[in-house]
Amino acid sequence: MTAFYMFRIYYLIFWWKKHEVHDAHHAPKDQPWTMTLPLIILAAISCVAGFVPFHDMVTWDGKELHTALDLKVAGTSVLIALVGIGLATVMYLKENPLPERMANSMRGLWTASYKRFYMDELYQFITHKVIFQGLCVPIAWFDRHIIDGFMNLLADATNSLSFGIRRLQSGSIQAYVYVYLLGALLLAAITMICVIF
Repeated sequence: MTAFYMFRIYYLIFWWKKHEVHDAHHAPKDQPWTMTLPLIILAAISCVAGFVPFHDMVTWDGKELHTALDLKVAGTSVLIALVGIGLATVMYLKENPLPERMANSMRGLWTASYKRFYMDELYQFITHKVIFQGLCVPIAWFDRHIIDGFMNLLADATNSLSFGIRRLQSGSIQAYVYVYLLGALLLAAITMICVIF
């Protein structure tokens, strides 16, 4: 699938219609050597990196890991890739009606694959309808009304209480002694009642 897709893209971009650039100021140009040189180095490394036996050099436990090339798996993979490249070449080497006819013969499959099998819609449904609406909105409501509401209630109650008792703090020592005396007499009365009964 990857080989087919990549060669399809290659043929569509470079072999089909010529892409005209109407604005000469933005005409395509080749990249500078600072981009070309690293790409050449990476391409050269990728051509030989597969032959370097890294698996014998680096392992998780420090011991050598001996592996071998399985020609059946490698051959099958290369054959499938060549079939994909061949199919892309037949369908997209030159502009022709074959891709359109195939799309029309399997319209449902073509539409589903064009829509990426509706993965975006499924993702939107799960994230927006299930997670956001079903979970996040109730959690936000609980946080805003229950948690914040309880904290606001405590703050309001503390505020109201402080406004209610602020007259007790007048700064007059006589008033403080008077309140202290009343409190002491009240405690003495409660203690006497408890002792009697």
